Amino acid sequence: MSVPSKKSTALAPASSPAEASFGGAAAAHAPVVASGPGAAKNFCERAGALEVRLAETQADVAACQQLRHAVFVEEMAGLTSGLVGARDVDRFDDHADHLMVVDTAAPGGARVVGTYRLLRQEVAAVRGGFYTAQEFDIDGVIAKAPEGTRFLELGRSCVHKQYRTRPTINMLWRGIGLYVAMHSVDVMFGCASFPGTDPAQHRLPLSFLYHRFLAPEPWRVRALADRHVEMNTMEASAMSEREAFRALPALIRGYVRVGCVFGDGAVIDPELKTVDVLVMSIIADVQDKYYARFSADDRSA
Repeated sequence: MSVPSKKSTALAPASSPAEASFGGAAAAHAPVVASGPGAAKNFCERAGALEVRLAETQADVAACQQLRHAVFVEEMAGLTSGLVGARDVDRFDDHADHLMVVDTAAPGGARVVGTYRLLRQEVAAVRGGFYTAQEFDIDGVIAKAPEGTRFLELGRSCVHKQYRTRPTINMLWRGIGLYVAMHSVDVMFGCASFPGTDPAQHRLPLSFLYHRFLAPEPWRVRALADRHVEMNTMEASAMSEREAFRALPALIRGYVRVGCVFGDGAVIDPELKTVDVLVMSIIADVQDKYYARFSADDRSA
């Protein structure tokens, strides 16, 4: 599958904000300062021209934020606040690790083509909580979890529109798998999105997730009461599961394939102009399927 690389590829200056690569002043290339306990070590693996690793410098983080801007603002016309220049920025960025997939052979120089923001529980606990808690009662589930359970929030995920292919997605998930193993994570969660702000347009796939992949108790995270949108608007007998699966966004299809489960209730995000659902992966339940799909060559990674 992927081959470890001893040295990561430096990013070239961007030819436009949407290029999602970053160069400039020396200060931008300063190392990212750890902002929480157990600061992450890095890794770097390659498959062809694609490379997956964590952001190492402020320039790397900026490149991830530029990609988010390109997708959320320039493509989706979704964000109306939290922007700094041509970057999508919010208060959680400084406390998180940023996973990045880099095309090392892109015209004009290496560029970030996929990213996830990774926020560990021990960091969130001392840095203002999780982004997800603005929409879903994740804190209630964490409070009831067995002592010592380690949670990881996945957020702000996006892939450049020219790279929404299986190799890019697989590299993102390979990186997540390495990070999970590195920090002995037990449960991953985050918001996954449907485009637009009309849940009725997604009644088939939302009902499908509710009937087939609802998280079991006590792992069932519920949308906050004042934001809760019912997912179960169709009887299971009235659904075509094939059509429902095809109607899922590509990233959510990937979550289903590796055995993830979903929370109860959707939430409309008026800023990003999306309908969000809570996705959760209990590592012990999905481990075999996950490793078979994304890291069959190295189960101990």
